[in-house]
Formats: sequence, structure tokens, C-alpha cells
Amino acid sequence: MNIVHGSHRTHWAIGLLIGLVSFLLSSFLFSLFIEAGVLVTFLTGVVGSILLFLLLGHREHLIRNVGLSTIGMVASILLGFAVGETFAAIFPTLGDTYGNTAFLIMVTTAFGTMLGVIVYGKKALGFFLLASFVTALVLTVLIEVTNVMQGQFWQGVDLNYVLIVTTIGAVAGFALGLFEDVKHAH
Repeated sequence: MNIVHGSHRTHWAIGLLIGLVSFLLSSFLFSLFIEAGVLVTFLTGVVGSILLFLLLGHREHLIRNVGLSTIGMVASILLGFAVGETFAAIFPTLGDTYGNTAFLIMVTTAFGTMLGVIVYGKKALGFFLLASFVTALVLTVLIEVTNVMQGQFWQGVDLNYVLIVTTIGAVAGFALGLFEDVKHAH
């Protein structure tokens, strides 16, 4: 990560902020012009990943990494829907809330883990799985407690979609930054 030099231990915060902003901008801008779906998710994944990788200083293998990241984002969202819907079907009395919670935790954990493996290799799988899961859990609880996912739209923009994608980017950025902090601590 080339953003911070020296012995600072703030890569995690910078990664979180860069991931949040990269995917917030890309998801919001594309959602202004294209209805939420696979195309907007694909385009958001491309632009969000380009911004994330460039701003974090991961320029090596950029095209490959962006391609894999975009595939990972679409796959993560599909996996999240599968897990969320399965959870809701198995436990119908718990309602949509816990299905949505399972969805968001799965999506953010899967994407953060995939990005970590894309950038640092499969040896880092355990680290990114744990870091992404814990971060996803914290952010999902925060989202559920504040009750911000209410199916709201603004000027045709699906704000739930923007929130989901922004959370995905924030978790991935945080995990990538935290890995840098841990790597430099040893």
C-alpha cells in the first residue's frame, strides 16, 4: 500500500475510507443512470475496484485484479442472496431481517476475502476470512441497529443497493489495510 509511508499503523483506516468512497461513488453514479441489477453491479465492480486498487497503491496486475474483483463482487452478491434466501426459508418466523443480515454478512465477508486472496494470494485466506467476517459482522449490526436499510429510493437510486455495495467496499478496504498494518508490524 503506497498511500501511507513510515511507521504509521493507520492503513486499516485509510483502506476503510478508500473502500467506502470508491464503492459509494461508483454505485451511486451508476445507479443514477441504470436500474439496479447485474449490469450496474458489474459496472460498479469495475469502477469501484479500479479506484480501490489505484488509491491503495495496488497497481501491479491491475487489469487482472479488477477483472477478478468484478467477478468476485457479482459472485459474492449472488452467494449472499442464496444464503439470505435459504436462511429465510429455513427460519421463516425470523422474518426478512435475519435473512437480510445473513445476506449482508455473507456478501461482505466473501468479497473482502476474495480481494485479499486476489492481492496477497491464497496463503492470506485465513486472515482475510476472519478480518472480513468480523468487520462485516460489526458493520451489519450497525446497519441493522440504525435501521437504515428500508428499501428507500432517491431520484430513482436504490439506496439499499448503494449501502450494500458501499459496505462491501468498506470491508474489503479495511481488510486490505489491516493486512498491511499486520504485515509491517512483523
